[in-house]
Amino acid sequence: MPEIVGNAQLRADLQTMRRGNHLPHALLLHGERGCGKKLLAKWFAMLVLCEHPEQAPCGQCRACRLVQEDAHPDVMWAEHSGKRMGFTVDTVREIRREAAVLPNNGEMRVFLFADADGMSIQAQNALLKSVEEPPAHSCFVFTTETVGALLPTLLSRMTAKAVFPVSEGECVAALTRLSYPADDVQAAVSRFGGNIGRCIAYLSDEMQRKAAETAAALTAALAQVDEYTLLQLLTAAAADKDLLRRTLELLDMQIRDAAVFSLNGEFRRLGCDRAAAEALSARLSPRRAMRMHGAITEAFADLESNVGAVLTATALCAALSAQ
Repeated sequence: MPEIVGNAQLRADLQTMRRGNHLPHALLLHGERGCGKKLLAKWFAMLVLCEHPEQAPCGQCRACRLVQEDAHPDVMWAEHSGKRMGFTVDTVREIRREAAVLPNNGEMRVFLFADADGMSIQAQNALLKSVEEPPAHSCFVFTTETVGALLPTLLSRMTAKAVFPVSEGECVAALTRLSYPADDVQAAVSRFGGNIGRCIAYLSDEMQRKAAETAAALTAALAQVDEYTLLQLLTAAAADKDLLRRTLELLDMQIRDAAVFSLNGEFRRLGCDRAAAEALSARLSPRRAMRMHGAITEAFADLESNVGAVLTATALCAALSAQ
């Protein structure tokens, strides 16, 4: 069995549906990146195909083992393509053809669309009929960061379930079981809280770690109105386009956190440095936050259009400093 931490109620609800033979024919798992949606999608495939309904997923039967080993002939992961890593109409048509084919083993086939946020409108429309009137032996699973990533017409034909990060204590325990050093685990959790996926990326990917440190420093520079440091950090990140993209993604999350710190009530932090986001919040109105978000969005568009990374970083520095 894959180790799944948290989201116990979600799993219990789905297991109850399985025992009552009421599993949805189309399931959407939505939540922030890194919170385990793809792992849960795989667990759901095991739940659907397990040979022991009352204990599903048992993790021991042949079907469960094959799903876990990515070798089950009735489980198909749709392939991503294009700049946005979406799904083409041709890919969707291939899935539709496969969905009409009877299962190789057992009674069901499972088709998974992981990270479906970039699925084009044309691809979603091409999939609509299959999700609306699926063959009795077919089940579709989607994962997205937000519910709004899918068209309302497609969304209305599926069951949507939210997936949440775990508590910081649960995250520390899970990372410790993966044999990461205690100091590194604490550093990762201080950056990303209970988001196990993002913590693992921070611990295992040097570029992701550098992006987090740079985004935190950029947030501090914005809070201190330090345009010189802002320009230094952005141009240094621009030496590698991938690093710049990752840094800007985290900076955008930092600005989001700063924008909502002044609101009452609890909220999930998405960024990588609470203290820097709190410092920036003192200088940030909602309107200014939106303008900063717009400037970062424009920078992403420039990078996609093959504008030079250094030029993009310089223009972004000017836009952020003028806000």
